[in-house]
Amino acid sequence: MVKITEAKSDKEKDWTHAYAEDLRADVYTEVNADPKATVHSCEWKKIMNGDPVEINPSLGAGLKIMTVDEWSANWKRNEKFPDCLACGSTSTREHHFMQTWCRSKKQFESELLCNDCHMFSWRSYSDPDFMLPEEYDKVRWERMVEDKAAGKKIITDPRKV
Repeated sequence: MVKITEAKSDKEKDWTHAYAEDLRADVYTEVNADPKATVHSCEWKKIMNGDPVEINPSLGAGLKIMTVDEWSANWKRNEKFPDCLACGSTSTREHHFMQTWCRSKKQFESELLCNDCHMFSWRSYSDPDFMLPEEYDKVRWERMVEDKAAGKKIITDPRKV
């Protein structure tokens, strides 16, 4: 007897790393000595100069002179893209991650700090037809204006765009 298995439903699927599945374009990569993301850029300069930085509020209060490893110890690893683009090490920590999903289209950006070479690895991706809600609405309204000017019937149902 052949056992037929059904595909996992959306409720059963692990969505943790779904942002990096079924990519329809190349992932943009960049290696930098300083963080590209604005988050932590001021602290990075202080760490490199040996100046005190603010302690993570969950650990205490005040300022402290920290090493790079101490400063980044609470950051998570990115299990989907764990490698450093500069040296290939997997001793990395993610200090910036942002993803946006809109109408089943996605975009994300991620930046890792390598604990070995202290370089930042940037990765970003956007589906070719990704549009933010305001961009989507702008296109809809522009089409509606064009249709009205051309004397065409205006379709008000957004599913028919």
